[in-house]
Amino acid sequence: MTDDDRAVRILRTMPDDPPLPSTVDVERTMAEGRRRRRVRRWSGGVALVAVTAVAAGGGTVAASALRDTPAAPVKPVTVPSKKAPAKVAPVVPKDCKVTLLPSGEVKKALVTAGDPTGRYHAGRVYPRPGGVHTVVWKDGELLPVPNMPGSDAGFRDINSSGIAVGYSYVGDEERAYALAGGTVRRLAGGRAVAGAINDRGVIAGTLGGAFDGGTPVIWKSYRAEPTRLALPSGITRGSAAAIGEDGTVIGAIYRNTRDEGIPYLWRPDGIGRKLAVPKGATGFWVSSISNGWLYGSAVHDAPDGSMRSFTSYRYSIAANRYEKLAVQLSNDALGAENGWVLSTIADPVILAGKRIVKLPRYNKMKEYQVTAFSADGKTAAGYTTDSTDNEVVANRPLKWTCR
Repeated sequence: MTDDDRAVRILRTMPDDPPLPSTVDVERTMAEGRRRRRVRRWSGGVALVAVTAVAAGGGTVAASALRDTPAAPVKPVTVPSKKAPAKVAPVVPKDCKVTLLPSGEVKKALVTAGDPTGRYHAGRVYPRPGGVHTVVWKDGELLPVPNMPGSDAGFRDINSSGIAVGYSYVGDEERAYALAGGTVRRLAGGRAVAGAINDRGVIAGTLGGAFDGGTPVIWKSYRAEPTRLALPSGITRGSAAAIGEDGTVIGAIYRNTRDEGIPYLWRPDGIGRKLAVPKGATGFWVSSISNGWLYGSAVHDAPDGSMRSFTSYRYSIAANRYEKLAVQLSNDALGAENGWVLSTIADPVILAGKRIVKLPRYNKMKEYQVTAFSADGKTAAGYTTDSTDNEVVANRPLKWTCR
């Protein structure tokens, strides 16, 4: 009997671990970090202040072409009807299908991140009790990649070149890694968390205690030394958890060890500023960044601290303006460049303007976590979190495709 055979048999009887939080859910990551007395994601994309990104929907501008006046006599022109033209229905995802991603002989597996093209997805499988193995899929096929060293390892983001970044633990300390060229490499800087990578290969993360705040940094490549991001006067701790394609970094700054974090933005030139919060809110949890917009949840705390509620928004970085989304989404919202938003409302859904498109369920399972959304909004990924008769948590890695 091979070691793999033994691992599979053990897996069938092993108790399930709770599902891995979304790589792009910052707040959930922060809560986990505090509970373990560790610091961590921002997730991501996905941790830090929870961020939900929703892409802006743009209007259409029509331009008329000018032509030379014909020399021939002009034919009579039909006067157009004054009747108002019919409204064009907004474009929405169509013909969405769900697929179970392969995970070898191991059933329990998660998708933790995806790239902008929708071709690459990163995740992890559970081949034995208490153990995980980091994995990557390309075009729905499981690739033979080396495992990330350390315990509780996970990729938090992956770019369109298939370079994945994340971190694991050695004792109570985090170690940041990148998977590139078939090799897992530790990032420079000592104790660190890598939270996100863009298609230029720039990585955003945090040195030191990442969950309650350390030193926010970027790595200009997986081979580079970290570059520190400037903190405002009087602030000594921060974190960086997400990065846009233009180099904009989203994270948080911390005033004290009990602080949940104030959302903070660094422009591509390194200049930082604190993000305002929606009117009446006590905070804003960012879950993603896309095409110059942040997506997330406004936090509303009762004056006596007895209750907390959330409202889904998107935020234009250029205009410094919040827009309330048409419906309330979960704190796992991810935006696409065309303005669609992937999230969960019990079922996984895509919000296109004011219309909600429910994604198909897998094998009648009812509970889901979404963790990846392509730039064109046509590919999504995540996993199930149902309980079954045989599993405390039945995690199944899934991919949805639409047109």
